[in-house]
Amino acid sequence: MDTASDARLPYICGMLQELREFLRSTDFVKALVITFAAVMPVLLGLWFDQVPYFLSVTMGTILASGSDVPGSRRHKTVGILASATIAMLASIAVGLVVGSLYLLLPVLAVLVFAISFISVYGFRASLVSFAGLMAIVMSFVHVHTGADIFIHGLLMGAGGLWALLLSLVFHSLLQKRQTETLLINCLRQTARYIQLRGKLAIEEQNLEALQKEFYNLQVKLNETHEALREVLLHERQSSGSSNYHRKQLLIFIDLIDILELSLANPANYERARELFGHSVRVLLPFIKLVFELSAKLDHLADSMQQRRGLPAEHDLEPLIDKCRDSIRQYVEELKLPQAREGALLLHNLLDYEEKLLQKITSIERVYLNLEEQQGIGMQSRERRQFITQQDYDVRILRDNLSLQSPIFKHAGRLTIAMLLGYGLGILFPIQNAYWILLTIVVILRPGYTLTKERSKHRLYGTLLGAVIAGLIVLLVQNVYLYSVLALVSLILSFAFIQRNYRTSSIFVTTGIIFIYALITPDAFDAIQFRVIDTLTGAVISIAAITFLWPSWESQSIKSSIVKALRANRLYLAEIDRYSQHKLQNTTDYKLARKEAFLQMGNLNAAFQRMSQEPKSAQQQLMEFYEIVGLNHTFLAAAAALGTFIRDTKTQANTEDLHLIIKSIDANLVQALQTLQEDEDAEEVAKEELVEAYDHLEGRYNELVAIRTRELAGSSYKPIAPEFLKNLKEARLISDQLKWLHSISGNLKQAVRELA
Repeated sequence: MDTASDARLPYICGMLQELREFLRSTDFVKALVITFAAVMPVLLGLWFDQVPYFLSVTMGTILASGSDVPGSRRHKTVGILASATIAMLASIAVGLVVGSLYLLLPVLAVLVFAISFISVYGFRASLVSFAGLMAIVMSFVHVHTGADIFIHGLLMGAGGLWALLLSLVFHSLLQKRQTETLLINCLRQTARYIQLRGKLAIEEQNLEALQKEFYNLQVKLNETHEALREVLLHERQSSGSSNYHRKQLLIFIDLIDILELSLANPANYERARELFGHSVRVLLPFIKLVFELSAKLDHLADSMQQRRGLPAEHDLEPLIDKCRDSIRQYVEELKLPQAREGALLLHNLLDYEEKLLQKITSIERVYLNLEEQQGIGMQSRERRQFITQQDYDVRILRDNLSLQSPIFKHAGRLTIAMLLGYGLGILFPIQNAYWILLTIVVILRPGYTLTKERSKHRLYGTLLGAVIAGLIVLLVQNVYLYSVLALVSLILSFAFIQRNYRTSSIFVTTGIIFIYALITPDAFDAIQFRVIDTLTGAVISIAAITFLWPSWESQSIKSSIVKALRANRLYLAEIDRYSQHKLQNTTDYKLARKEAFLQMGNLNAAFQRMSQEPKSAQQQLMEFYEIVGLNHTFLAAAAALGTFIRDTKTQANTEDLHLIIKSIDANLVQALQTLQEDEDAEEVAKEELVEAYDHLEGRYNELVAIRTRELAGSSYKPIAPEFLKNLKEARLISDQLKWLHSISGNLKQAVRELA
């Protein structure tokens, strides 16, 4: 018995730790704030015996709170006010015409289309749009007449102002927690990214699964980076630069550099497997060191989350020494010159791991307040450049008034689905038919994959929630227990809405059933009709996304490829410019890098969505897969070249570099031309290209000849650090440029085959 208890103890401790972390999380704290904001008007309504009026305040509060997502104080304020205003106007408009079916249907169609069309302005606008659509649905819950239409509408607006007040009061606390959570997530995701790069370098089985996880992780990292830029850079712009913000910004900057380092090294998997596939033993110390570095970042994330000091320092110097010994043994066993290329690759791999260690140590020092925090300031104009600004020009609305626009098609699709759902509610004796409309609003997304996923989660959550709540109502007859469980369900539904939609759906269902159990003894009728209505709404949503102007990724993924190729060109141009001039200001380089990483993530996400669509819609899936893989490989090779040139005072001829990069760029331009983009390529004469490569190879061969004479028959002799540096540089730059040229040529060919 004691042994069994001991075995369960770590599991129980882990569960308790997860529970503590959840209770301290931003999502839970924010859920408490929203629940408080929603419950207070109801309590006031009970006090004044005017519950129906104060319920409108509660509804306005909940709808407006949806726009309170991570971001600057200004963006939150505008989002909440816009949500409250649109919800109020939509509620009044529906209330005025709900008595006449002939007026209601056209007004409903116009409102649904116009409000859903707002989401062309980005993520926060889509939350504003959702608030307006939900207000339309809630207008059918209890129909008002006369002056009550305007009173309830204005009270919804008042609820929005109440939500805004609480948002402003708790902004600093929630923003601090949100930033900490984002930074901790970024540390963990970067740690996993480093680990996956190490696995991909040596893994020969399950490569496809690892690659898929790697692409998905890249998408998540891009989203985390964008959110951190918003809260760190934009907030500093408006509220000044505190010591705490400087620490967070320093850590974030190092994490971005770590991402570039990890993407760049080791870049050429095929070459690594070709050289060391038969001798994994050579790579084992390097892989172990990579995993240790990944673990250091994970430990740092744990320390930050638990607000404690770092664990005892684990000395990695012995592992680094083992890596050096592995290189020496490899050279002694294989002998020069056969071992030279592999040895240089291993030296470059060790350089990468030592740079990673420096960056991670830098983050640890910042966390422990040991790092000098000067010289990281940015001008306001520079900060704005790194934040992805949303354009709110009216022109965007005009440009999207076309069936070529996914949002236009979504708005039309949603309008028809809502009218159909409302029509079914009229034709058939469906109790609370507005729940069909609510299900459609929640489930139906612009893309097939997300709609299908949300419909599954919604059905799963509704069925499981109905079973749980039904059993409790059946076994226990206690209104006080129902009240407590309804409140707990409300809090947890808010807490999980961003984390896990399926779990949130469970608690939404249990909360509504417990509220029904408080109001009426026929709670089981509510369970029955809720399940039927949810199923009906899900079927309508899936049918709409499948048959009404379906937005298959195969129709839009080409635009993602174009954006990725253009971003790669810009990044390559900045690498070339940096190699020519060795600029002190790296802002343009970092902006180009950011854009290339973002567009790579967007292309990965588009392909993942495409791979989950019906087989009939997956046109040329393998061709797209090849392009996605080549784009990723190209960016990795470019990052390897860029990091090396930035960190090293290269002695390579800059004219040769420029010529070869221009030739690589010409391949990308030709790929863009094939995709019907108006680009002009400046061709490089083949003779000039060959001459440039000969210059680079000539410098490497000269160094090899010097080293050969130096060895004079010895199997191994220590190499001078400066000479090794020059030898690695000559080999790496030549190899990376050849590889980039080869990948760009393959990209050009793959795009032609696609077309």
